[in-house]
Amino acid sequence: MFTFEKKEATKELFIAVSGFMKEEDGQSFLAEYNKHVKSIVPATYTLVIDSTNLAASKPDMLPVLEGCFKLYMSNGFKKIIMINPSSAISKMQMKKLAASINYTGIFVDKLEEAVR
Repeated sequence: MFTFEKKEATKELFIAVSGFMKEEDGQSFLAEYNKHVKSIVPATYTLVIDSTNLAASKPDMLPVLEGCFKLYMSNGFKKIIMINPSSAISKMQMKKLAASINYTGIFVDKLEEAVR
């Protein structure tokens, strides 16, 4: 469902999310996310979220996704890079949601574009 990797050498917090996210997954994700963010200075890190294998979200999960986007922005990362889902529906959901909240992260289509 999700994995976290702190890359100290490149100052990246790398998160991979996949599959269908359910409410209980969202709570586990947030707990793990907060644990990792507390262990770094976000202003010196780039947050990379790889959602390539993320499935389309059910409508009741969109507020959770919106909350995650807002949380990413509120933590003060140097840069936020979101790798688009390969699913056209998921990609559309994320772009629409991002536009509705003035998301400041960057969307890319491939991991290679995100990691420099």
